[in-house]
Parts: sequence; structure tokens; C-alpha cells
Amino acid sequence: MTMFNRDRLYASNPDTDTSLLSSLAYSVHPSIRSRVAENPSIPVSLLAAFLWDREPEVRSSVANNPNVTMAMLNWLSNDESADVRFALAEDFALPAALLKKLSVDANVFVAERAKLTLSRLKKELSLTLAYVQIAA
Repeated sequence: MTMFNRDRLYASNPDTDTSLLSSLAYSVHPSIRSRVAENPSIPVSLLAAFLWDREPEVRSSVANNPNVTMAMLNWLSNDESADVRFALAEDFALPAALLKKLSVDANVFVAERAKLTLSRLKKELSLTLAYVQIAA
């Protein structure tokens, strides 16, 4: 196994020691930093540091971490990279308020994707409510 592949495995593993994750956070490889950013075991302070990573791929990965805060998501919704905002706009777990904000993004692709995500969420909600009414 190459060192790169080993580091990718460690970066993804929630059982990896925090000190090793902190070290991997400085990898020259964006894919390794992205995996660290998604790792649920990293401290929130390290997760927040990734908001300033030079690579949009890494900043997008912050949103996939289960410990991401609303403040971090709000920060990412204003990211200079349309790729980061697009990644948020296609996230069904993103709070509706942020999806609504992204639905009027200056980038037409981001805005349309956010509208599509909101539309699908509304459809799923109405189906869920219909099932609840049938079951009641």
C-alpha cells in the first residue's frame, strides 16, 4: 500500500487518533484534506480551519461533516467558489433557509440547483404527510 493510500484510509477512519488527523490536515493532497474534513472525529476547531483551505473541494467537504455548525454552513453559503455553493445547494440535509438563500445566488447554476433541491424536499414532505394521514 502506498503512503498516499494509507493516509487516505487514516483520514477517513473515525477511529484515527486526533493527533494524526491534525497532522493529515496539512497534507499537500486536497483529497486527503477533504477526507479529514469529513471525518466525524476531528475537533470542531480543526473543522473550522478548513473553511479557509485554498481548495474548493476541501471547503465543500466541511458541509459533509456531521459536526458542522450552522455558522459554518452560513459561511460556506457565501463562499467565493460557485462549486462550493453548488455542493451546498444539492444537499438535502441543508436547512431550508440556506437553500432559499442559495436559490437567489448570482450564479444561475447554484440558484437552479437550490430551487430543484427545495422542490424535491417539498415533494418528499407532502408524500410523508400523505402517508401519515393514511396511517392515522
